[in-house]
Amino acid sequence: MLAALGWDGGWEAAREAANDPDGTPARIVAEHRGAYHAAGDGGVAWCEVTGKSFHTAADKRGLPTVGDWVLVSRWPEALAGAGAATIRAILPRRGLLVRRAAGEATAPQPLAANVDVGLVLASANGDLSLPRLDRYLAILRDGGIAPVIILSKVDLAGDPAPLLAQLAEVAPDARVIALSVITGTGTDEIRAIVRPGRTAVLLGSSGVGKSSLLNAMLGDDLQRVRPIRDDDRGRHTTTRRELFVAHDGGLWIDTPGMRELAQWIDDEAEDEAPDAFDDIAAAAESCRFRDCQHRAEPGCAVREAVPAARLASFHKLAGERATGAIKQQTAARLAETRRAKAKKYVPRTGKTEE
Repeated sequence: MLAALGWDGGWEAAREAANDPDGTPARIVAEHRGAYHAAGDGGVAWCEVTGKSFHTAADKRGLPTVGDWVLVSRWPEALAGAGAATIRAILPRRGLLVRRAAGEATAPQPLAANVDVGLVLASANGDLSLPRLDRYLAILRDGGIAPVIILSKVDLAGDPAPLLAQLAEVAPDARVIALSVITGTGTDEIRAIVRPGRTAVLLGSSGVGKSSLLNAMLGDDLQRVRPIRDDDRGRHTTTRRELFVAHDGGLWIDTPGMRELAQWIDDEAEDEAPDAFDDIAAAAESCRFRDCQHRAEPGCAVREAVPAARLASFHKLAGERATGAIKQQTAARLAETRRAKAKKYVPRTGKTEE
C-alpha cells in the first residue's frame, strides 16, 4: 500500500532519521478543519495533530497538508473506527506548493506537498489568461515543482495551433500539451508524465477541466463534473484539495479553482526575479548594464530577445512580487507590535505597563 502512495527508499531513510520506531507512516490525502484523512497500510483513516503541535506551529506550513508523509500513532485503532490516529511528525518535504492566503498579507497557505509535477490547465474555449498562467508557473517553481501547461478542451477550438504557439512563447522552458478528454487527445502523453509513484497537482481556474482530466486519468468518475454553461465557461465543482491514486499507479492532487493567486515571498527571496522567467534571467546576462531594468536602457539584450508581451508580463509579476513583499513585511511588523502590547497588558488595571 505504501509503495502505491509513492513511498520509496528515500522516505524510508527519512523515517529512520526521525528516530521514531513506533510511528506508522501514512500520507495525507485530504485536509479538513482540524483533522485529516490519511492513507497507509490497511486503508484510510482519520488523523489529528496534537494541541501542542497546532499551537507551536509558526504558520500553516508547520502543519500537515495534502501530499505530506507523516508518522502517526494509534493507526490500527483509527482504521477500526476507534477514534483518530495522532500525527507525531511530518517527514521532511521534497517540495511545497504555497501561496499567500486569500485576503491575508502575512499568512502563507500550503496547497500541496511532495509533488513531482504541476499541471496547469488553461481552456482553449476562452479561459486563456497569460498573466495568471505566469503566476501559476511562479509558485510552482518557488516550490521546486516542474511545470507542464495543458491546453484543455481543444475539441472546442477550430484550430488550437495559435494558442499552443502562444503558450510555448510565454513559457519556453515548460512542456505544452493539447488535451481533449472527449477525443482522448493528449491523455497518453499526460499518463507518460505521471508515471507510477509520481505525484501531480492539477492547477487552473474553475471550469477549465481539472476534474474531467482527473476522471479520465483515474478511469472513474470520482470527481463530479458539470456541463459547460451557455457562455462556454466551465463550472466550479471541486471544493477541497484531495489526493487520488490512479489504476496505473500515478498519484493526482486535485485543487479547487483559486480566486486569488499571489506568491508567498520568503525574506531571503524577496529580491530575486520570479522563477517563471528563467529565459529573461539568462538573456539579462548579456545586457550592457548590470542593473538593467529591461525597459528603455541602451544595450538591453532582454528587449531584443524576448517578445514584448512576455516582457510586459515579467514586469507586472515582478512589480506584484515587490509590492507583496512590502505588504508582508509591514503586516508582520504590525502583528509583532500587537503581540508586544498584548504581553504588556495588565488584566487587573486594564492598563499596559510602561
